[in-house]
Amino acid sequence: MVDDGSSDSAALAGIVGSHLNARLLVHETNRGTCAGRNTGITASRGDIVLMLDADDELVPGWPAVVNAVINEWPTNTQVCYLACCNLEGKVTAENPSYSGALTLNDMLNERQSGEYIALFRGDYVRQKQYIDLGLPMPCEAVSYINFAHDAPIWISNRILRIYYEDGTGSLSSDWTSPKKARAMAQCYFKLFQRYGLLYQQEAPKTWNTKRLRLAVYLRLASMPGAWGWWWAGASFTCIKESVGTLVILIFGPKLGAKIVKLVKKLGLIRQYG
Repeated sequence: MVDDGSSDSAALAGIVGSHLNARLLVHETNRGTCAGRNTGITASRGDIVLMLDADDELVPGWPAVVNAVINEWPTNTQVCYLACCNLEGKVTAENPSYSGALTLNDMLNERQSGEYIALFRGDYVRQKQYIDLGLPMPCEAVSYINFAHDAPIWISNRILRIYYEDGTGSLSSDWTSPKKARAMAQCYFKLFQRYGLLYQQEAPKTWNTKRLRLAVYLRLASMPGAWGWWWAGASFTCIKESVGTLVILIFGPKLGAKIVKLVKKLGLIRQYG
């Protein structure tokens, strides 16, 4: 357990101390999600490493699930995505039945997208670790693209995690708030800085939709540049996203946030991933 500069460290120490095989690692100040994960990864010793965030809970009988996945997981891949479900039992993967490889090109083109939990080969992730951008949000896309450069990621359709998408501490809760939107915009700027050219070459449509999403986050956060990014991303290849983003920009942050939540709930835009 990594305490990343929390305000309830004494209570956490008491809980962790009640479990024989648990260890508590403490950051005196908050260093962010990636730093917390990397501290835990560095201290790990197992052949398999799994991270569990504040919005996570493993399903009942999870050891059997992990054991089954290990037996199916190809030895030439270092990362394995496992499916999740929310509190209503809905699987958070775009294609819940899919098991197989996810290549770098697949990831860039957002094929098999969704909310997953990752298993890692221990020796690999201890050497590779997450890319810590020093931002409040983990900006996981940057790290997982980096992992996918080495080898395809394996996807299992077995469900390992219950995802508390709107729970206290969830990274995805209240994501239309100015604070969260600002953090997401910062992530997108870092993603574009590192992999913008790769998106343009390998996934031009996704490159456009990514720029439209950045425009939305900038508008929700009342930050400058939203219209410029809309013009850059608007295209006939993603006409639905272009028009939808335009509506949000026109109506402004408050009403725009309500519109985004509504269309997501109706399934008109992707809910996970």
